[in-house]
Amino acid sequence: MRSHGTRALSGYCRSLRDGQVNPNPDLRVLQETDTSVLVDGDGGLGYAPMMRATEMAIPKAKAKGVAVGATRHIGHYGSAGHYVRRAMQEGCTAFSVQGGHTTYWGEDGRNKTIQSAYWGNPPICFGLPGQDEPPLVLDAATCILADYQRGEAFDALQELIPAAFFKSMGYTGVATALGGAFVGMNSPEAEAVTAKWPGARHGGLVLVMNIGLFAPAEAFRTGIDNLVRGVREHMAPVRGYAEATLPGTVESRNEQAYRRDGIPYGLEDLARIEATGAAFGVTPGWA
Repeated sequence: MRSHGTRALSGYCRSLRDGQVNPNPDLRVLQETDTSVLVDGDGGLGYAPMMRATEMAIPKAKAKGVAVGATRHIGHYGSAGHYVRRAMQEGCTAFSVQGGHTTYWGEDGRNKTIQSAYWGNPPICFGLPGQDEPPLVLDAATCILADYQRGEAFDALQELIPAAFFKSMGYTGVATALGGAFVGMNSPEAEAVTAKWPGARHGGLVLVMNIGLFAPAEAFRTGIDNLVRGVREHMAPVRGYAEATLPGTVESRNEQAYRRDGIPYGLEDLARIEATGAAFGVTPGWA
């Protein structure tokens, strides 16, 4: 996932170096039941604690049908798809979201200085595995526009399609709350952790469901196949595109190609990695 892999590495390194997040967190299970687990990230990056919560939730979901994994006091946890795809590998369907402390109001954290239409952009992902077709995976973020899509041309869209912006604001609010207040980020303890580690104002959530909970697993998987295949074979593509596909199809094709041929590395990414290496005294093998 280029946007959340090589392109993000430099930022992670700086956040660790500059004391924004804890470089040596003590990950602890704070709460656990037959259907839930909560992991404390202790101000560190979000990958390890969120994956631990996911790994612990999967067998619970297999045994009980549904389970929830959560973490709090973390920095960025990357793509929400990491945790959903892990659950899918184990025969489950899942939803994941990263939220934050509820005092976070926008891109730069200052009230009344940004447009509400561009409020936040927390990651969310839904993943539903198929049988023979690619999975249905909506790995996205809540704002209708990407972070770099700002300016007069984009502002004009607010009058043309206001409903889309209201929807994205609603998605942002729900995501921020589920991955934030719901997992315990609206508390004095969370404020104390954030005061010590300013980059650790986030929480994360994953809901894992056994695909055989209500119907045979095979019936579920072939049902997803029918959706994916039906869109591809019977629907007209979006203008400017050659094929109608559901989210997850292109990513699945890329994954197969990358496993076969290797992962393409952009020149900008190479330059960014080299610059990061120079700043931290690490020389890349290709340099």
